[in-house]
Amino acid sequence: MIHAEIEPGICNLRTTVEADCPDGMTVQLRIESECPRIRALATELAELNAFQELFKPLRQTLVAELAAKHQLHTACLAPVGILKAAEAAASLALPADGHIKLARVEPDHS
Repeated sequence: MIHAEIEPGICNLRTTVEADCPDGMTVQLRIESECPRIRALATELAELNAFQELFKPLRQTLVAELAAKHQLHTACLAPVGILKAAEAAASLALPADGHIKLARVEPDHS
C-alpha cells in the first residue's frame, strides 16, 4: 500500500491518499481531505484502472474530469498526488517524494 500526504500550499487544506493495488491493475483508493471539494471528488473515486488512467493525456483522466466537475482550483496539487499514489501502488513507478517550492524573488536591477 502507498500512503501519500499532499500539502497544498496557501489554502492549507491537507489531503491524504492510501492506494493499494493487489492485482497490479485496479488501484483501490482511500482519499481523506480537509477540502470539501476533494472530499466530494473522493466519493466518486474509490478505484481506478492504473493502465487506463496513467497512459492517457492528463486532461482525459478520470481524476482530471472529477477535479473539473467538483471545481478544484486549477493549480490544486491533489489530483496529481492521487495519480502519483496510484502509479506507485500499481508498481508503474517507485514511490518517491516530489516537491514544488515557491518563493517571490525581487529582480536585481543593478
